[in-house]
Amino acid sequence: MPKKARKINPIYISPDGGETVYEQLPNGDRVLVTQSQKAKDEEQASEEQEMFGVEAIEMRRKYPTLQKAWDKYLTVWHLINEKE
Repeated sequence: MPKKARKINPIYISPDGGETVYEQLPNGDRVLVTQSQKAKDEEQASEEQEMFGVEAIEMRRKYPTLQKAWDKYLTVWHLINEKE
């Protein structure tokens, strides 16, 4: 008699209250199932933190092209925010 494949119900976890959902695999790995736009934005914001602070200012001073791009970004940022 052939062995029946054992069907295992997947286990889903969400470390951020449902914004990001992973399937928990038996070996402990996780597979992304879904991620809200809010969670994606928070992830991107976390990655962009290095663009601010003393080290970022020093880097912009060292690389004038980066400073020029930063200045343009700030100009556009202020123009948009003044309209809202």
